[in-house]
Amino acid sequence: MKRLEVRFYDSNFRQGWEGEDKDDLAIATAIGYLKSEDEKQITLVMAYSDFGLNFAKLTIPKSAVISNKEARLK
Repeated sequence: MKRLEVRFYDSNFRQGWEGEDKDDLAIATAIGYLKSEDEKQITLVMAYSDFGLNFAKLTIPKSAVISNKEARLK
């Protein structure tokens, strides 16, 4: 699985994604394995197993994404 670092506007502390004003939102960074992606959202997981078990799933709306890049180990 591809590893991603995603920077995004986090509106969870406001209990939802309503409104267009992003100036008062926290900027968050998440690093995880790319589980799925479509035109609306990116889903990351912290860990996965050979049996299909996923841990700590996080789904981020594409409208909130500032940037994403592949995370590589050195």
